Formats: sequence, structure tokens, C-alpha cells
Amino acid sequence: MKETVEVVERVTERAVTLRALVLSAILAPINSSWLVYTEIVRYAGHPTTTSLYFNVIFTLTCLIIINSLLKKFAPRMALTQGELLVIYTTLSLSSCMVGHDMYQVLIACLVHPFWFASPENGWEWLFFDSLPKWMMVSDKEILRGYMLGGDSFYKLQYLRVWLPIIFLWTFFFMVLLVAMMCLNVLLRKRWIEQERLTFPICYVPMEITRQDLGVFRNQRFWGGFLVSSFIDILNNLAENFPSVPRINIRTIFLNQYVTSRPWNAIGWTPFAFFPFIIGITYFLPLDLSFSCFFFYWFWKVQRIVTAYFGWDLNRPYMPYINEQSSGAYLGVAAFVIWIARSYFLEVIKLAIGLPSSANDSDEPMSYRVAILLFLLCFTIAVVFWVKAGMTPFIAVLFFIIYFCLSIAVTRMRAELGSPAHDLHFAGPEQIITRALGSELLPKRVLSAFAICWGFNRAYRSHPMPHQLEGFKLARDVGYSYRSLMFAMLLFGFWGSLCAFWALLDVYYRLGAASAKIVGPSVWFGWEPYNRLASLLRAPTKPDNVGTAFVAVGFAFTMFLMTLRGRASFMPFHPVGLAVSSSWAMNWMWGAIMLGWLAKASILHFGGLQAFKGWMPFFIGLVMGEYIVGSVCNIMGIVRNWKIYRFWG
Repeated sequence: MKETVEVVERVTERAVTLRALVLSAILAPINSSWLVYTEIVRYAGHPTTTSLYFNVIFTLTCLIIINSLLKKFAPRMALTQGELLVIYTTLSLSSCMVGHDMYQVLIACLVHPFWFASPENGWEWLFFDSLPKWMMVSDKEILRGYMLGGDSFYKLQYLRVWLPIIFLWTFFFMVLLVAMMCLNVLLRKRWIEQERLTFPICYVPMEITRQDLGVFRNQRFWGGFLVSSFIDILNNLAENFPSVPRINIRTIFLNQYVTSRPWNAIGWTPFAFFPFIIGITYFLPLDLSFSCFFFYWFWKVQRIVTAYFGWDLNRPYMPYINEQSSGAYLGVAAFVIWIARSYFLEVIKLAIGLPSSANDSDEPMSYRVAILLFLLCFTIAVVFWVKAGMTPFIAVLFFIIYFCLSIAVTRMRAELGSPAHDLHFAGPEQIITRALGSELLPKRVLSAFAICWGFNRAYRSHPMPHQLEGFKLARDVGYSYRSLMFAMLLFGFWGSLCAFWALLDVYYRLGAASAKIVGPSVWFGWEPYNRLASLLRAPTKPDNVGTAFVAVGFAFTMFLMTLRGRASFMPFHPVGLAVSSSWAMNWMWGAIMLGWLAKASILHFGGLQAFKGWMPFFIGLVMGEYIVGSVCNIMGIVRNWKIYRFWG
């Protein structure tokens, strides 16, 4: 049975213009530097650990203010909504590259063992012979300035070593970005036009860039703006002037009230009400927001039950929550591919020249090119890591899992707008090591896994969702997919160079291992290499129980997906199961619950009209925290003041 595809006329708006790209190119290194200072140097705000980056929204707002003046005094110079959204998309992608789960981790993985190896830890004799030094920086003299500071990255001897490494890793990440783009081309029509996924994260940039600036003229918007901005202003003053009272939004830790076993097994359980999370939650489907905090407590109950029966005494990882979560992510990817199988069959038919109901005439590239280019990129990635030490089988398995997780993260953002999607410590290398055991894996494979930590520690600043959200914005406003595709790839490349520059410039001036840097410039390096040393000293057998829990998470997700298809009233969404065990959800669950309660109450008592009427208020909650929080963050960095962390 052929699928019915709705043909939509798209009005092409001026968007991917030279001036928009030049503006983005100028702003990208500034944003990268800001992110390094706030996330690494001061450790006082973590925009790239959420789905909607506050640094990009702040930059976009500044452009909107300037643009409103241009409309009045020089209308021809004013930017269109499409141009503003192209800047938003490209800056988001360049921010991904320097993000908390991308190059901030990667660069630590490339240098850490060569500086911190010592006779005490025995790293040099344990695994130095298996490290792929051609993709790392091993010279201690080159690393001295990097670690201790008081130096300049721009010295010839440093550039001679670092530039080949920078371009090598930029090449690899461009391979990943092109592969992700190909997947998004294959998924775009299905998810955006046929399933009509809502893309909640797109609401805020879409509304604030409208040419009539209607949201800024709404009184409820300013009400929400004042509420969240007042909290941030007061708390920033309290950080610097102790006599000023503060509004504590995250001082309740529920675990302090349960101190005896098994109840204390719930572990760290903060209750916080971040205004911007409440604002974002308003745009999420009710079943997802409910599922986020419901399944958060579902995991806590598992911990309590495990402690009650003493199952954690012999198996400290019980109840294997990370493993269940990774299984849930894989389950999401598998299910969305399965339910679209007839669509993908038509796509494949078209790609190989058979009669098909699919139509790729309005796509950024033809389906044939997308499939062939993805296979080429996949092959290059596999060859790259085989040269780094993986076996061909392990490399293929690694990237199959990696791209399945990428599809799952992108689906979560597209369908439900999850405010965060961490999946800490449950990436491909963890799944493979757990399933096969380290005793069956060669030392070179385990060493390569340690470097892969640089883009698999977590998935909060993953680029693939931003690419698809860019296509969604292009469809809604009406500008060229193809031009946007090339712009996004261009800023993946430029963002990579800006990320390396921003990090290396700061590290050589301040010192990655010095007290001048508060953040995780060194922490990120200890994690993979301590684990590598542990696996080599005490090789592990296949963890059949842990692997079984991956299967449990996968199966339970498939069950929930199937149940939702047959009982639409079900309030439990599998995506909530996948994201609710994350570090971010510890902080978010309380605010998500309040946002869910607000939305459910408004819909119950006022209906759809009231829901739409209150949208500006919740956009204001987000904007107030993002704008005032960003201003205070920048002032704190420039003036060396204490900074109130409104998130992270």
C-alpha cells in the first residue's frame, strides 16, 4: 500500500544570504570563547547541557533589538526572519562543537595520559604502546604550557604540532556531521511532513523572530520575563553581596530526610524549580512531561527495592539503570525505524531507480546521494578507527550503535522537545565492553575506546537534532533546504576550528591544570584513562547481567511504544523512560512537574484558547532567565564577579 504524501507549496524567503553567514562567522568564535569561559574557566553556567542554548538565544535577542532599529531607520538593511533563524541554527551548531560533551571532553582525551602518567599509576608501561599517538599530542614540552599556563598558543612550535591534530579531528567530525546530515535528509519528510512532529524546542526562536515582534508586545510575556529575571538579578546580587537575600530555587534535597536503608538508596535527589525549565515544559506534550518525573521516581523505586532485597551487595551496579537507559535509547531508534519501514522501502526503491511513491525533488539532496554518501562516511569512520586500533568488526558495531543513539536523540527532540538527553556513561564503548568483557578485547581496542570518550561521554550537545530543527524552521518560514544544508555543514567546519581555538587559547594562557580554571578541563581526562587502566589491570568477563538489563530497557521501551499505539490515553511515554535517569533530570524533574501541572491546569480549566493565550507568559519565563542570566554571566566573566548559576 503506497503512502499518501502531502505536497506542500513552499514560499522561498531570503534567508541563507551572504550577510547572514558573515554575521554568523563573526559571532561563532565570540560564542565559542564565551562558552569556554562560562563552562570551563568559571564553571558558572552550562548552556550546551540543555536542548535550547541560552548563549545562542541571547545573541539572537541582541540581533533582534538591532534589527528592530534597522527596520525603523534603514529598512533595507533589516534582516528577515529567515536570516535570523539561519543565524540561530548555525550558531547552535558551532556551539555544539565546543560543547560540554564534545570538544571540551575530546581535547582532554588527546593529551591527558602523556602529562599525568607517573610511576605510581604505571600508565606508561600499561597502555602507552597501544595509544594511537598520530591522533594525539604526546610531547610533554608542548603540553607544559597547555597544562600550566602563562604561555601563548600562537608560538610556532605549538602550532606546528597542534594544527595537524586540529585538522585531523575536524576532518573526522565533518565525516560524522555529513553522515548525520544524510540521515536527516532521509528522515526529514517522514518526521516533519508525514508524522508532523511538533519540535517544541523550535517554538521560542520561531516566536521571538517574527517580523511583527508580537510576543514582545504581549503583557503576559513581560509578566513571565519579570518573574524569572527578578530571581536571577536578586540571586546574582546575593552572590556578591551576602547581605542581599536570595530566592533559593534548588536547596531542597529530599535524600536528607531518608537516612536509613533501604530508603536512603534513592541517593542524591534535589528538588529545584528553574523558571526556564518550567517555561520549556509548557511546550512539551503532557504525556512526555508527566513521564519524565514519573519515570524519574520509577528509577528511584528500583533502587529502593534493590536495597531492600540486598541485591546491590554483591552487584554494586544493580539495578543497572545506565544499562536500562541505553537499551531504552536503542529501543526508541529501533521502533521509529520499524514504524516507518514502508516509507524507507519507498525511499530505497527511488534511490535504486525502481517505481516509488517517494519524492525527493524538494530535498536538500537526492535520496540516492544521501544513502551513498552516508555509506561512504560510515566506511571512512570505520577505517579511521581501525587505523586507531579497533578491529573492523568492533568499529562497525561501534558506529551502528552510535548512529542508532543519534537517531534516538534526534527523535526525542523532534517529537517531544526533551530539555536534556544525557545518557551518561552508556555509549557504544560501554555497551560493547560490558557485553564482550574486556578480557576478549585487544588492548588497542580498549585504548581507542578511551579516546572515543571524547564524543561519547554524554549526548547533550549532539549536533544531529540541531540539523533537523534547522530543516523544521526552514519549512515553517519557507527557505531553501539545500542552501541551509551547505550552511550547516560549513558551520560544522568553522565551529570545529573555533572550538579548538577557544579551548587552546585559554588553556595556554591560564593552564588547563592550574587553579585559574574551575571547570573540568582535567576531570574529563581522568575518567577514560582510569577506566582503561582498571580494565587492563583487572580484565572483566562478559557482564551477562548488565547486557540483560540493556535488553530489558530495550524490550520495555518497545512494549510502551506498542501500548501507546493501541491505547492512546496511556500517559507513559517511552522517551520519558529513556531520559529520566540522567544527571540533568535530577535537577529538572521538579521544574518539569510544575510545568506539567501548570499546562494541565490551564488546558483543563480554560481549554485550547487559554493554552494559546498563556504561551507568551511561558516564553517570557525562558527569555527572562536566558537574557538576564546571560548578561550577569558576561558581566561576571568580564569583571571577575561571582556568577549565580541559573543552570548547571
